[in-house]
Amino acid sequence: MPRTGEQAMPVQAGFSVPKKKFRSSVKRHRIRRLLVEAWRHNKHTLYAAIPPDQQLHLFLIFTDTKLPDLATVQAAVVTGTAKLAAMLQPPSAEPKQD
Repeated sequence: MPRTGEQAMPVQAGFSVPKKKFRSSVKRHRIRRLLVEAWRHNKHTLYAAIPPDQQLHLFLIFTDTKLPDLATVQAAVVTGTAKLAAMLQPPSAEPKQD
């Protein structure tokens, strides 16, 4: 999405934990806090991959049925941001040499 001058952040992120998977609001909020913390520590890798005139809207949805720990969530966010950053990189102009 093109970015106007008033928007400061290159990425807007949202987080969701479905009530259908976790009926207890305490568990849902815990998972959401883990997602936000993992995102806060790893968003810089994605920020570097976004062109200066673009903005990315990202929404993370937790779909597992087990209560995770921080290391599990952290690994998933790192993997996801790395894949997304690789997709945002322009293809190299150099042809492959055999």
